[in-house]
Amino acid sequence: MKYIIGMDVGTTATKGVLYDINGKAVASVSKGYPLIQTKVGQAEEDPKLIFDAVQEIIFDLTQKIDGKIAAISWSSQMHSLIGLGSDDELLTNSITWADNCAKSIVQDAKNRGFAQQIYRKTGMPMHPMAPIYKLLWLKNKKTEVFSQAQKWIGIKEYIIFRLTGKLVTDTTMAAGTGILNLKTLTWDQELLDILKIKKEQLPKIAQPTKVIFPIKTEYVKKLGIDSDTKIILGASDGYLSTIGVNAIDSDHCALNVGTSGAIRTIVDQPKIDPSASYFCYPADKTHYLLGGPVNNGGIVFNWARQTLFDADETPQDFLDVAQTAPAGSRNLIFLPYLGGERAPIWDANARGSFVGLTRMHQKPEMARAVIEGIIFNLYDAASNLIKNTKKPVAINATGGFLKSDFVRQLCANIFNVPIVTMKEQQSGTLAAMFLARQALGLNQDLSEIGQFAQADKVYFPNPKEAATYQKLFPLYCEIRNALAASYGKFSNIN
Repeated sequence: MKYIIGMDVGTTATKGVLYDINGKAVASVSKGYPLIQTKVGQAEEDPKLIFDAVQEIIFDLTQKIDGKIAAISWSSQMHSLIGLGSDDELLTNSITWADNCAKSIVQDAKNRGFAQQIYRKTGMPMHPMAPIYKLLWLKNKKTEVFSQAQKWIGIKEYIIFRLTGKLVTDTTMAAGTGILNLKTLTWDQELLDILKIKKEQLPKIAQPTKVIFPIKTEYVKKLGIDSDTKIILGASDGYLSTIGVNAIDSDHCALNVGTSGAIRTIVDQPKIDPSASYFCYPADKTHYLLGGPVNNGGIVFNWARQTLFDADETPQDFLDVAQTAPAGSRNLIFLPYLGGERAPIWDANARGSFVGLTRMHQKPEMARAVIEGIIFNLYDAASNLIKNTKKPVAINATGGFLKSDFVRQLCANIFNVPIVTMKEQQSGTLAAMFLARQALGLNQDLSEIGQFAQADKVYFPNPKEAATYQKLFPLYCEIRNALAASYGKFSNIN
């Protein structure tokens, strides 16, 4: 039998899932690697370690079967930046989305109106995660590295380059640079001129289903694959996590909440937000990914459990206690910005807070308020998205934070929309597998992904609790706005 490997290159680990040619998951392997964080704001990775992890995963998966690997397809973290020298040597680490080196560059660009111009041209939010701001930072602060660099690429492009010798990116990854023009789907010449880089220094742009061929002989042998195994270009984790839950039109949103989270939808034409609260990334000229990524998902839940509860109490203990408090936590509101925030406020200085505390609030109310605050933040990220498109008929949901029935029901109540959970949680690798099937001619249309991304359970809003949250959410937004001016002052105290 023939098989397909779907690879998901994440921020702290890469996962590979082996699928048979019919799309059934057979085995999976995951390998981790460290973030380099030797100074405040730094979040880099060694591309060689990631490439080693990729090789180990592919080899381990090939050893689990007697059949042939027909294709390897890719899902990848967005917004990474790597500089290559004249001999294609690494000049930088992979500077990840989480790196804040360009924070001052972004603030200056906002002050000059340049960041707003970038957003209107490219759909890229005003945040240091964007490679365009990292390039401006390198140009200003690391002039020698910037002048030596002959190529600027991301981690997926680096891996495929190592395997095939070809420098190619797909439209969804190019969209995550802040340099891809929304209208032409080509590198924006005006922005290139400002950066003082040439389009030849960036990868060529192709569709996610493009076959990159052949694989170098040395890797055919090392990986245990055949010489005619195809590398499928693949796409960004944001796009694939969306189509991978069968959210392929504006009637559906995709909600994924693990350590961090995101709410996304796909529309047929670019729609940017006057307040730049969400991203707008093209996949092609008829599919545009809109959405808001949030920093504060399950990582805040874990903080609250460790802080409010005893060491021997489990996540389920936390959920059990939270359920004893009423909807709205007796008017206790929690802003979950413990790690700054991206969507919807795009403020790296943001801080978390409980607002409305009284002596009557005990552990149950605080526990429930934390969960409600995490979901309010996601709903907040979705609000302008929905206002500029339409209210979805359903939200298709995945992620470790959403494993409990209680949290799923809270999402349904706060969003006031049915929440649909999926049988397959690895939506990124599943969608990468689907791209491979398209490239191999086994599927034709995007709508056919529903054969593989199947619904599991549906959670309908509780009208009474939904009404409580609809009353509470405007107060949440009022508090969010009232505290916004204070966040920067915390940074200035020291």
